[in-house]
Amino acid sequence: MNKTILTCTLALCSAGASFAQNVTTYAGKQYLGSGDYNSTSNNNLLDELFSYPLGIAVDNNNRMWVTDQHNIMILDGSLSRIRGGFLGDPTVPGAIGIDNGTATVSRFNTPQGVEVNRNTNDLYIVDTDNALIRKGTQFVNVSNGTVFSTVAGNYSFAGDHVDGLTSAAYFSTPTDIAINSAGEMYICDFGNEVIRKISGGRVSTIAGKPKTSGDAIGAGTDARFYAPTGIFLESDDYMLIADRNNKKIKRLNLKTNEVTEVISSGLNMPSDVVAVNGRIFVADQYCIKVFDGTTLKVYAGQEMEMGYYDGAAKDAKFGLINLFTYRKADSAFYICDQVNNVIRRLTLQDPPSVSFVANKTAVNVSQTVALVSSATRTTSYTWSITPNTYTLQSGSKLTDKDLYVSFSATGSYTVTLVAANSSDKTTVTKLNYINVSNTSNLKPVCDFTADVVTPNNVQTVRMFDLSDNNPTAWQWTIAPATVSYLNATTSTSKNIDVKFNAFGQYSVTLKVTNAIGTDQKTKTNYITVAANANKSLAKSWITLFPNPATDKITVKGIDVIEHVSAIAVNGTTTNLPFSGNEVDLSNLAAGVYFISIKDNAGGLFQAKLMVNP
Repeated sequence: MNKTILTCTLALCSAGASFAQNVTTYAGKQYLGSGDYNSTSNNNLLDELFSYPLGIAVDNNNRMWVTDQHNIMILDGSLSRIRGGFLGDPTVPGAIGIDNGTATVSRFNTPQGVEVNRNTNDLYIVDTDNALIRKGTQFVNVSNGTVFSTVAGNYSFAGDHVDGLTSAAYFSTPTDIAINSAGEMYICDFGNEVIRKISGGRVSTIAGKPKTSGDAIGAGTDARFYAPTGIFLESDDYMLIADRNNKKIKRLNLKTNEVTEVISSGLNMPSDVVAVNGRIFVADQYCIKVFDGTTLKVYAGQEMEMGYYDGAAKDAKFGLINLFTYRKADSAFYICDQVNNVIRRLTLQDPPSVSFVANKTAVNVSQTVALVSSATRTTSYTWSITPNTYTLQSGSKLTDKDLYVSFSATGSYTVTLVAANSSDKTTVTKLNYINVSNTSNLKPVCDFTADVVTPNNVQTVRMFDLSDNNPTAWQWTIAPATVSYLNATTSTSKNIDVKFNAFGQYSVTLKVTNAIGTDQKTKTNYITVAANANKSLAKSWITLFPNPATDKITVKGIDVIEHVSAIAVNGTTTNLPFSGNEVDLSNLAAGVYFISIKDNAGGLFQAKLMVNP
């Protein structure tokens, strides 16, 4: 472990609004260096004075255990409680030691990795500079002190390597620990350049050659590490290893002891690794990086810039990061920001899921195309179309979720949609997706769509002409006629903006004409203006899962469903059977739909659904 105290000046910035933050300070009062302390055992989270927080773990009750330079603490609700170690100045004589016992009778010397045995809720601690593996009894309540004992190793200032009985074993500056479902322990033995296992009262070396650094894959003693620092169990069969000085993440097969490489480039000084939801997250100096199996990129913090700033993941700054953990209960990482002496919280944001379809992919010049997206976990959209011979229709913008566009030249157009959230983005490109021709001397074929079909009585609804064969005149008819045309549009505009002034259902007819002929289309009861305006279109209240879907969906956010219908992009409405909150999609073809749901209280809800083939 590198104990050099960094004296550089860090930029201090106040946090922005909490709703915009992915990174926040969860516990600790920021300062540089080490040695500060509180003389009280119970402190508010943000008033705690850590001295180099190094390790962190979540117990079965979602409390978090933290190790720092000389203490063992538990983050319990709004308080940080010192459960072991010296209650005082960590730099004075007597602050460190190997003493076992209850609560602050115990002593430690730079405890680091900490893990909880899921079977017992007891914690196990890598006491790094004492070269010991320690145990602390589970937290019951404040009045029951944690009892600490030694479970493996012998005190050695210089460290050594001895396998065998736990009472006879020696370690050398061990840094991290992991525990499998059977209670067996794995130790990242940093000073010995190996991975150790504690099982059945014995210590064994399972990967690496003791006291021999290097960089090699292979089984058992054929493998080589150079300052392994952090470990993480993906399962009882596989372990990830942050091989710090080799700048790699390696995987250890715990059945065969075979070591392979997972991330071999793009890292600077990886100190720890955590796998969540099929992705691998790495603490790499001043940032957290993420690996999706193909690409490694910065997830939070700055690649080579130290600092202290809470905010969006891409803007946040960390000091030197040591170990970190993931708490599933709130989908967040908790990070030991060693230099700033705080615990940082980083919310996990999965990448956006996105797709899109066009209502038609073979069209005429000047014909409007509706590009309709289906996305989850998305906060922003960016469309691009090449070549750029196109026109956005009726206020449509390249940052809208759905796009309405016409093309002024023949040829094939490639469409790209980038969906982003605060931590990541997903790009979907469809090459030569829209094919535009210039067919003349054909009668128009009428079609249209609305961007909202269940508005309230104050919303502006945009309606777009999607007709084939270049109509030159348009006539819109809406029944009943209790509507207002907005934004300089009229009943004879190509596209219209309207507001519905009364509650109920509206039928819409569009008649289109060119020099060859006329066509018209009516969508009966196409627009529903809900009587309960507070509930209509309460999109944030319901969730369709899964989305996209194939054969059925579950509706979350409605207690009792009375009616479900699916409205296609072309306006066709299909009533859907349902049982409880499960809706049957077997009558729907693949495509994009607006799912309209009525509950037993008269509320109307709408959400967009992509149905896969």
